[in-house]
Amino acid sequence: MMIKIKKILKRISFLRKREISVEWIRKDNSSWLTQQFTEAIIKPPKNPFTKKIEQIAADTNKLGSQPLWDGYAKGDPTNDRGATREPNDVRLDRSIGKLFSYIICMKKPNLIVEFGTAFGVSGMYFLSGLEANKHGKLYTYEPNEVWAEIARKNLSLISNRFKLTIGTFEENIDQHLQKNQKIDVAFIDAIHTSEFVLPQLEIVIARSGSKSIIILDDINFSEDMQQCWQKVAADERFSASATLGKSVGIVELKN
Repeated sequence: MMIKIKKILKRISFLRKREISVEWIRKDNSSWLTQQFTEAIIKPPKNPFTKKIEQIAADTNKLGSQPLWDGYAKGDPTNDRGATREPNDVRLDRSIGKLFSYIICMKKPNLIVEFGTAFGVSGMYFLSGLEANKHGKLYTYEPNEVWAEIARKNLSLISNRFKLTIGTFEENIDQHLQKNQKIDVAFIDAIHTSEFVLPQLEIVIARSGSKSIIILDDINFSEDMQQCWQKVAADERFSASATLGKSVGIVELKN
């Protein structure tokens, strides 16, 4: 009897981990986001790539701690966790990854832009959506050469629909966008301070089309990032903005 109860409790816990709450800040019923997320709780559908991605992530974590990019310490003076990170310290949660893949499957973007790549877990989930669509490209940016080469290997195990650049998004994006090419989905996940995020957001907006989706990670990283997200979420240039779970913010540009 006790074994049966434990199995039930374990199943309930697993289901809860799969659930992602949606908290709206701006909500236009005609927006793409509002039409996709009609419930207060999202349960990302099964992703045939999840098992493979998670195995790659587990193998990557076995590599142990890896050195931080020098620019990270300069960009975030509050960093007090040392000069290295284990891959699991900076990776995307599995449920959020599956949600990202679902968004890509439904949005069917021509171009996704991601920065930073880290060890490639979020990129692999984005690529799984592109592979499901058999369409689209991921441009991803990582200035840490050590991390970038690990990520490159990981991403290539999922798809070849990517271009990984060792360098910052700001310094390289204009060299990579073709004439009249627009960003359809952007993932801002580099240095988590308003000093960096807000200018990066402006670059993304200027190079995005109408109804483009912009995702910000670690919005509760610090009080500064919480205030940054509140400012972004209230921006009238967006038709919709919402917090997904505890750490992700998502917005949609107006027409």
